[in-house]
Amino acid sequence: MDSSDSSDSFLEANRIYQTRRNHDIILRLFDTNIRHWPLVSLRKRSLESQSIGWIALVVMILASSTYNSFGKQLSGALSPLSILVLSEFLTAFFVLLSFGVFPTVRRLFAMKRKYVLPLIALGLCNGLLAPLLFFSGLQYTTAINAELFGRMEMVFLMVLAIAILRQEHWTRAHIIASSVIIFGIAFVALRGFSEDFSTRPGDPLILLSTFAYACGGIIFKKYLHKLDSELVIVSRASVAVGAFFLVSPFIEHPLREELLVFPAALVPALLGFGFVSRFLNLFSFYEAIERIPVSAVSLFSTINIVCGIAFAHFYLGEPILWYHLVGGGLILLGVLLLEILGVHQNESELEQHMKQHHRHHL
Repeated sequence: MDSSDSSDSFLEANRIYQTRRNHDIILRLFDTNIRHWPLVSLRKRSLESQSIGWIALVVMILASSTYNSFGKQLSGALSPLSILVLSEFLTAFFVLLSFGVFPTVRRLFAMKRKYVLPLIALGLCNGLLAPLLFFSGLQYTTAINAELFGRMEMVFLMVLAIAILRQEHWTRAHIIASSVIIFGIAFVALRGFSEDFSTRPGDPLILLSTFAYACGGIIFKKYLHKLDSELVIVSRASVAVGAFFLVSPFIEHPLREELLVFPAALVPALLGFGFVSRFLNLFSFYEAIERIPVSAVSLFSTINIVCGIAFAHFYLGEPILWYHLVGGGLILLGVLLLEILGVHQNESELEQHMKQHHRHHL
């Protein structure tokens, strides 16, 4: 073989190698490690799986943005306890419908005993107390305020994790991000510091509910983070609804009367709250974190602050005032700082944090 043939063979082999290499790169999608920007890692995932994950992320953002608005609309016709019972019942119904009634029930009965007490505690905290405070506050405040004040849960969750679990320590990132979030909430409460301290009657209840949600998040992180999400959801709903029926003979509650006179015009809002705001939000969240980088889900899910305010404005007609924009921008900045500066040691820890923080999933 002469030198020209060898050269041609070498060029052809190199061309084939480069073609395969480029094809392989196309099949690999970039995983951006936000916590150590600008380092980028490559993770081999199928394009179909990644596409489904990104679609699920968009659905999650849109679904979660409806929570406060649908809840606010229902609060005009139902008492807080009625909304709580119906929402938990509908969420459990849709979860069982998706994962199967009998398989889920069998797994619940086969569950280890060590999970029983934590699940009861989580159900009472995140399934009963926190939503009751939240829906009570939602009656006396706007959906926009609830969206913004609800972000205080992140700060409470960090404080409790450091104080109780002692798995983390205060860092500059914690302090900066928490300060920005608190300042943003204060800016809204003080209406741009143009007036004396004046909150709507429901705002303190929203803040109390975020603390209760954070307490439930700590229970989840310490005892239940290895348990499958559908089991946690069904258990939480069962505890909340069961507790209601246990105490209902001793309290006067107009659930039956409210259902009998429930306006037909609000049925779509009730179904939307149970299916879109709760179940679809839950389902798409777990589809997203299983198919795309958790850091990407964590970063882009912060957009639901903007979407939640926009949905309340267009769906309920609530005005967006200038201090909402400034305060919301500060809160969004604080949340983004948590992702960019990074307060989690690895992606597994970030995933646990997202599951416990995503309050409508727990």
